[in-house]
Amino acid sequence: MFNAIMMELNPVVSLGMPSTKVKLLNLVAVTALIASSIPVAFAKNVKSTAPIKPDSASHSAQSAQSQAARSHSTKPQAGKTTSASSDTETADDQAASADNEGSEKPTDVANSEQSSSDDAAQDYAAAVERARVSQTMATNQALEHYDLARYYWSRWNLKMAELEYQAAIMFAPNLKVAHRDLCVLSMFTAQPSRCLAELMMVVDLGEPIPLNEEERIAFKKNAAKLHNQQGIAYGRKNRWDRAIAEFKWALTYAPDNAAIERSLAFSYANKGDFENAERSYMRSFSEDPADGYAHADFAFLLADNGGGDKALKQLSEAVKLEPHDPALHVDMGWMAESKGDLATAQTEFQQAVKLSPKHAGLWAHLGKVFEREGKAEAASSAYSHALALDPGQDEAKEHLESLKSHQPTAPSAPSRSDSSKHES
Repeated sequence: MFNAIMMELNPVVSLGMPSTKVKLLNLVAVTALIASSIPVAFAKNVKSTAPIKPDSASHSAQSAQSQAARSHSTKPQAGKTTSASSDTETADDQAASADNEGSEKPTDVANSEQSSSDDAAQDYAAAVERARVSQTMATNQALEHYDLARYYWSRWNLKMAELEYQAAIMFAPNLKVAHRDLCVLSMFTAQPSRCLAELMMVVDLGEPIPLNEEERIAFKKNAAKLHNQQGIAYGRKNRWDRAIAEFKWALTYAPDNAAIERSLAFSYANKGDFENAERSYMRSFSEDPADGYAHADFAFLLADNGGGDKALKQLSEAVKLEPHDPALHVDMGWMAESKGDLATAQTEFQQAVKLSPKHAGLWAHLGKVFEREGKAEAASSAYSHALALDPGQDEAKEHLESLKSHQPTAPSAPSRSDSSKHES
């Protein structure tokens, strides 16, 4: 009926195309209908709050408010106004809390981004500083090897000079003075291709190619070997200062080489620097704990400097590490005998003759130990073994004859000449 009337009043409606005037009338009617449904109590209890940003949290809060208002207006009950107001306030508080959380998120993100940016800047600055320090250290090392190369060249030791020029270039490939000097040195050592290659580096006709890791390892191994050999050569001439310097340079290339550290300790000991000798021996033990001979050398160093108890301990460690070496048992027996420990001396010399049964001198010394202990029969047997192996053992023959005539000869005190190092 309503539609028929509207069609009569406005023919356009029949065509499904309402006029602008009809649209406005419909909009006013809908607005009035919605406004009439809003209860006056809701309008009085709405709290004044800050504007809420159009996000999901605020929309949820507004929906909760509208739902609570409709429930209150459709079912009005006496004494329930306070409850409705409380519900409204709770919804408002939730909306405000959600709004605060929403407003804090962009700030937190900004702070986090700023913190990340600061950390990245600090990491970059630290990396740059590390690179600078590393470059400075490499340059300093290169200059040290360059100076050493010039020293060798001044002594006309061209082999070592060439080695150190190459070391300088390894640490600083763009060090032109090293390329220049190596170019000239290559002329003296008849290496034309190397001379030409180094000349190209000097005049900027090429770029130096740094050694890869494998090449650096091989170079350092060879350099350590050459410096060690040079140190041994100085040691044979009793030039201990030179030897110590060479062993130290060898250790710059091979810092964990126990054999080189041991050679350095030996050089210190022969120079009379026992404090540094002891330090070097201890470092060699940390690098190679199983080196029994290093313990033996250290034991005699301690013995020569009044460290008897420490020396015996080190020699005992050497015997444990190398139980099948008769020389170490002889050393242990000699040191125990010199301290009056005849029982240990007997045990060690018995082990020595067991490992080396054809050594006449060991049998003769074992006879002396037995004789000092008052074991005449065991002493006679040991002297007999010595004479059977070597009839020229005059001292053993004299002691054996004395025992047979029941006139024991006082055995001489042990000396270093009794050591296997001098007998064998």
